[in-house]
Amino acid sequence: MFRKKRKLPKYRFKYGKTPIKKGKTYQTRGFQRIKKKPTRIFRRLGKSLSLAFFLAIFILLFYWLFFSGYFKVAEVQVINETFENEILTEKIHENLENLMGKTILFVNPEKVETQILSSFPELEKITAKTKYPSTLTITFQQYDLVANVINQSSVIKKSYIVNSIGYIVREDFENPSFPYIVIKSDEPINTETQAIETKRLSYILESIEYFQDKFGMRIKEVEYKPIPREVHLLTERDFKIWLDIQHSYEGQLRKLKKASVKLDIHKENLEYIDLRIAGGSGDKIIYKRR
Repeated sequence: MFRKKRKLPKYRFKYGKTPIKKGKTYQTRGFQRIKKKPTRIFRRLGKSLSLAFFLAIFILLFYWLFFSGYFKVAEVQVINETFENEILTEKIHENLENLMGKTILFVNPEKVETQILSSFPELEKITAKTKYPSTLTITFQQYDLVANVINQSSVIKKSYIVNSIGYIVREDFENPSFPYIVIKSDEPINTETQAIETKRLSYILESIEYFQDKFGMRIKEVEYKPIPREVHLLTERDFKIWLDIQHSYEGQLRKLKKASVKLDIHKENLEYIDLRIAGGSGDKIIYKRR
């Protein structure tokens, strides 16, 4: 009978090699077995599966970041909230309602700061930060509170506390340690705008301090007249000193200091002293006794 021929593995001749068994490749003296390469279909299939896997991961990650709700703003936290600034804090929360539910990755802290400062000019500084995954933190710094403002209008009398740039911070509230500034007007003060311009408020406060320092007499309150641009300082002896806000308070009060040799304001029973009028020498004053 015929013997079945044994199939011999295909070898290619390679010089200088000793027979070594290495994995699926067999090396013999002068011959090496040829390893079959994967077919082109399997290579393409492997690439397609890898691409599909990474695409699925990308889609899941994209959905998790932007649509799952995990990174949507759920809370606006004011760090330095106190009893004194409780009303202001509530207004800031209301101002930022448009950010609630927005993806926090798209929230620009600088734009948030600009938004708040434009709505609340009474704030000196604001800092906004994103706290992942879903919190926006706000820290603000107010201008110093400096004076009580009493508004006497034809409709109502109201008391306020203003800050150093003239904005109303507290309504229906007084602080006896602050100077009192009385403003008489036909209509009530608009609480959304400056009660007193910054420069004029500084003028009033500085003139009070200057007078008390130079004359040793306390100022009880100040009447500010915006239209004629006058400031009337009411002293503890119940007479008023009229100042023109368009001119330096130091120069006007120096005139009174020079006249104190003849006019003793600590003893005279006066109704007012008018320092607004400048004479030929610039030292003219007008006063009225009771």
